[in-house]
Amino acid sequence: MKKRFFSIILIFIYIFGHLVLGNVAFAEDDSNTNVDSSNSDELEIYSDACMLYDIDTSKVLYEKNAYQTMYPASTTKLMTAILVLEKYKDLSALANVSYYATHTVPATYSIADLRTNEQFTLKDLLYALLVASANDAAYVLAEYVVNDGNNYALDYSYDTKKAFENSISTFSDMMNAKAKELGCINTNFVNPNGVHNENHVSTAYDLSLIGKAAYKNSTLMTIVNAIEYQLPNSEYYDKDIRTFSSTNLLLRRERKGYYEYANGLKTGYTDAAQSCIVASAEKDGINLIATVLHSDRTTDQNASRESDCIRLFEYGFNNFTYSSLIKSKDVVKNISILNGTPETKNLNVLSTTDLTARIKVGEALDITPEINITKSLAPIAKDEVIGTVKYIIDDTEYTADLIAEHDVIADNYMYLIWLLLVSFAVILFLFTCFFHKKNKKKRRH
Repeated sequence: MKKRFFSIILIFIYIFGHLVLGNVAFAEDDSNTNVDSSNSDELEIYSDACMLYDIDTSKVLYEKNAYQTMYPASTTKLMTAILVLEKYKDLSALANVSYYATHTVPATYSIADLRTNEQFTLKDLLYALLVASANDAAYVLAEYVVNDGNNYALDYSYDTKKAFENSISTFSDMMNAKAKELGCINTNFVNPNGVHNENHVSTAYDLSLIGKAAYKNSTLMTIVNAIEYQLPNSEYYDKDIRTFSSTNLLLRRERKGYYEYANGLKTGYTDAAQSCIVASAEKDGINLIATVLHSDRTTDQNASRESDCIRLFEYGFNNFTYSSLIKSKDVVKNISILNGTPETKNLNVLSTTDLTARIKVGEALDITPEINITKSLAPIAKDEVIGTVKYIIDDTEYTADLIAEHDVIADNYMYLIWLLLVSFAVILFLFTCFFHKKNKKKRRH
């Protein structure tokens, strides 16, 4: 008797689940493989770590030691710029230059030769930061952001020094929080400029994500694409005009290392980090980030960071193409809403967006999507999100929301039947549990 009741319940639950939840479709493609672009035989990259990243699809096209922590040097300044531009839209605001901003940069590190008590617009300082790679400008910007304006002392004193150090520490915490928000997993910043510190580390993967965030900021991209910038003089600086050329040779036609499709971003160098760069390029609507870390500064141009970037970019532009997975408003699935009226119960679910994957040239896609319907009972409104569709290609997920093509009106009669069926299932389950418990007591006696 007990087994019969239990079997009835199992059959009922199966039928009920199939009717109500049968709209949820899952599929797996056993042919999926990992990103094969990490095969070092395909490219000769001289740097110790690198990554080629497609901005629009968030796909890793090639990597070498991309998750190994290394010193990022001045590529750090991209994050500093991101935080400034995130907080301030008006770049005409004037920031004061403090004593410690100009006297904390170690010898041999690049500076814009800022002077204590000078004032510069945030725009001037961002150009100095990203074009000239000025470490003093990074400190000024960090102080200004943390203190939300010029609420910091400019003089030389013990208290001012401690306040400056606290500001830099706070700004570093802000950088690390933003890095985590962007998806970075092995990054730790301790200053706003990349001045060497054993604990100041990142990876090619993380820096590519930071580069992507920078790339999506049009103001930042205008700055990093500049070849030259000139800082205005002041009463505290009466020498020659401070003119700086971009350290990114990929942008400079007159220099070896020029690449016609390059449009940013930021270089770096320290003795410990060696030459590094987070570079960007665009060709035929394809936007790529190439991150190169610990490239030996050498007279062999073929082994330079710029040459490694060019090889990565050419590999990405020539060996990959876009493949459309689904178009916005395409019908992804037709489902039947159990408690909908006869006229409205048959429902098409539509994609909310285009999904496009980057695949190897000549590679065919035969991927079955995973469809998850999260709402399968009326009432349902037209354009209401009722699920998701997901494709997984080379470990990269492409996901879109699914919406209802039309309104689905609840059929009160069918809804009542559904409630009765659910209630009946619950009663059967409770009765079976009670019956089973009673039989166990009889057997013990």
